Amino acid sequence: YTNMWLNKKKFKKILKLVFNSILGGVLIYIINLIGGIWGFHIGLNIFTSILVGLLGLPGVVCLVIIKLLI
Repeated sequence: YTNMWLNKKKFKKILKLVFNSILGGVLIYIINLIGGIWGFHIGLNIFTSILVGLLGLPGVVCLVIIKLLI
C-alpha cells in the first residue's frame, strides 16, 4: 500500500510539472503575440516551457529580462 501511495504522489508531481509546462508554453505564446507588435519575441521550446513551468511567473520575468539584455 505504501509503495502505491508513493508512486501516486510521484505521478501527481510529474503531472503537475507537465501541466505547468504546457501553461508556460501558452503564456510564452501570448507574450509573443502581444510583444510582436513591438518586435519582442521569446523562443518557444521545451526548455523555456519547462523553466516557466517550474518557476511560474518569476520564470517568465527571468526570460523577459534575459531577452532584453541580449
